[in-house]
Amino acid sequence: MIEPLSQKERNELLKLVSDEQKEFLLNQLKRSRETIFGNFMLSEKVHAIQSADEIELLDDEQDVVDWMIVEYVDHGLGNRHGKCACGRSLRYEFTVQHTKTKKTIIYGKDHLAEFLNLNVRDIDGVIYELNTIDFELDELLIKIKEADYGYELLNGLSQYPKDIQNHVEHHIPLLNRQMKRLFKMIEEIKIVEQLEAYKKANTQIMKRFEKEKKVKQSREQEIMEIVHARLPTNASLGEIAFRFVQNGLSSATEISHHIRNHFHVEKRMSTGVMERPYIYIDVVSSLMEYVKQDYLLFDEESSGLEDCLFFINPHAQLENCTEIQETLF
Repeated sequence: MIEPLSQKERNELLKLVSDEQKEFLLNQLKRSRETIFGNFMLSEKVHAIQSADEIELLDDEQDVVDWMIVEYVDHGLGNRHGKCACGRSLRYEFTVQHTKTKKTIIYGKDHLAEFLNLNVRDIDGVIYELNTIDFELDELLIKIKEADYGYELLNGLSQYPKDIQNHVEHHIPLLNRQMKRLFKMIEEIKIVEQLEAYKKANTQIMKRFEKEKKVKQSREQEIMEIVHARLPTNASLGEIAFRFVQNGLSSATEISHHIRNHFHVEKRMSTGVMERPYIYIDVVSSLMEYVKQDYLLFDEESSGLEDCLFFINPHAQLENCTEIQETLF
């Protein structure tokens, strides 16, 4: 799992785009979030509210249909710059507002779940959807910076989806998911008169996918070389896992996969629905020991049943620990 750009990094890249591109990107982000919020609040799961954090609700504020999620802020891995109505510091900050009285309350995901009478995992699902939108914004900003628009894939094609046309009209790069959909469309629709153009587009798309695969493999290999080079002889599972965190990986699941694939450890995979490496629990337990010693921080708010996230404690005294390396991300 690679973390999205920080808000600072995103703001720096937004300075590089044109006014037209910026307006399109931010409006698209706003519309996408509003759609996620709207669909969630209108879902069957949300059917009642209850007062949380001792905030009193007026009689005409008791109907759930009059409440909307109007804002969401992710302050980033390890950051607690947000503030819940209860006073707790937050990474994830949701603002709910009553459409009639305009009462506004800021909640973290736990108290938002309590407010909506839901399991916190339902809020995790919303966060996953929101993160997907942020990932795509990051992808587009990076592609604009690198002048990688992907329009060459459209040469000779007489038709393509409306959302792709919309990107072209506003001078916005194509997303990877749009390219994959274009590839599928080309495979399914073969007009004889344009057969050569379709073949050419398919070849270009396949080259892009292959290039991305090689970049990913190269990055993984680079990480593995650094981890292997600085590990002590007969390193423990915890030392190996800690080295990965030092080099920019936060996800215990991802770390477990790397260790399983590249070290002499238990190779079995869990038969559960999550299909994680069998060593996952041992990896988490080992990293928790580093947390106890203040070398690592455990992102309790972001972690859940699906994964656990760890990162270096910037205030830790690491002289007596594994020597820290420059991160690759």
